[in-house]
Amino acid sequence: MKILVTGPRGFVGARIIAAMDAIPAPSLRDATEDDIRRLVDQVEPDVVIHTAAISDISACAANPEASYRANVALPLMIARAVPKPILFSTDQVYGGCAGEGPYTEDETAPANLYAAHKLEMERRVLDANPNTVLLRATWMYDMPLYGTANRGNFLVNMLRARELAFSAAQRRGVTYVREVARLMPKAVGLPGGVYNFGSENPLTMLETARWLADALGLDIRLTDAGPRHPLWMDCAKARSHGIDFPDTVAGLRQCIEDYNLDLR
Repeated sequence: MKILVTGPRGFVGARIIAAMDAIPAPSLRDATEDDIRRLVDQVEPDVVIHTAAISDISACAANPEASYRANVALPLMIARAVPKPILFSTDQVYGGCAGEGPYTEDETAPANLYAAHKLEMERRVLDANPNTVLLRATWMYDMPLYGTANRGNFLVNMLRARELAFSAAQRRGVTYVREVARLMPKAVGLPGGVYNFGSENPLTMLETARWLADALGLDIRLTDAGPRHPLWMDCAKARSHGIDFPDTVAGLRQCIEDYNLDLR
């Protein structure tokens, strides 16, 4: 099977390229649909895993046109051009849901422009290509990978800061990105549809941060950031297809072991 990966030097794309026998795509930032079709005709991929996006919520709010281009228009062009696209979405689509979660794929209520664009993208690409697999991802973390982008993430923020605030009310999965890469071959085999894709986490974000600080022996002051809406996903649908992530604490334990991070 021939797999093409967009965003191959990005946080997620670089890990997928390292874990799979995949072809890195050139930048599609300014690509037209004709450009994408020419690329597909040249490479002839069976699957395109599209990881590129604008995921910064503030950046999307500040530039709605750029957000729409990156998070709706470009994925739609890809979905129309390839037999089977694998597209990343976000747990942010649950930001306005009633109740405390965990939320299933059918419960959505975006609370910011980024999430609204991602949900519009999901619906439009499935209309255009029912074979599309949409993966709603959690916040992901890893140590820096040399030569590639590594934006701030839960683990790196915890290692670098002396003081951080997390919500004592918000439950949200946080996922080791190398687990995402490891499970991508199974994601490629999913039937078209939407899937919660990441680690489940019954702990609040403040409890999760305190667990990591204790596990690593970090000298960090952790405070309550106040109410935040839960983004806790129910991943039973993906599990029914053999995609079984470790929970957030188990994923953090694996990452600590992989990098020998215990600082005590």
